[in-house]
Formats: sequence, C-alpha cells, structure tokens
Amino acid sequence: MPEIEPFYVFRTTLFIALAAYYAVSISSAAWRVGVLLHGDDPRKRLLRLYFSYQLLSFRARPLSGELLQIAFWVTILVLLWWLHTHL
Repeated sequence: MPEIEPFYVFRTTLFIALAAYYAVSISSAAWRVGVLLHGDDPRKRLLRLYFSYQLLSFRARPLSGELLQIAFWVTILVLLWWLHTHL
C-alpha cells in the first residue's frame, strides 16, 4: 500500500475548502443582488438601469496595470503547479 503524502492531503483539502468558500460567497452575493434588484419600484428600476449601464460601459484601459499584474501572478501560479506535478 503506497504511503499518503501529507502535502498532497493538505493541498487537496485547501483546494476543496477554498472552492467551497468561493462557490458559497459568489452564490450568496448573486442572490443578494438579485433580491436587491427585483421589483417594480421606480428606484429599483433606476438602480437596474444604472447597474446595466455600468456593466456595458466597462473600460479596461484604466485597469490595465492591475489586469497585467493579475495575469502575471496567475501565470506564476500555473508555472509552480506545473513544476510541482511534472518534476
């Protein structure tokens, strides 16, 4: 019977915990936004219109530095994962 590596158990447990936390927090936020925007009240209609405008007029140019930094760190993370699994 092969020996179970503790780091593998830690890594898998951490991944499962973070994936569950992500799923719960995103679904909770989506539910709250849906409840907030639901209804025929004129203020809620205005809020829905404003929210739609913000989503459609998103410009990545002011955020390009941040997006590049996020892409860099994701690349480093994927490279580390690849090195860990293939070497």
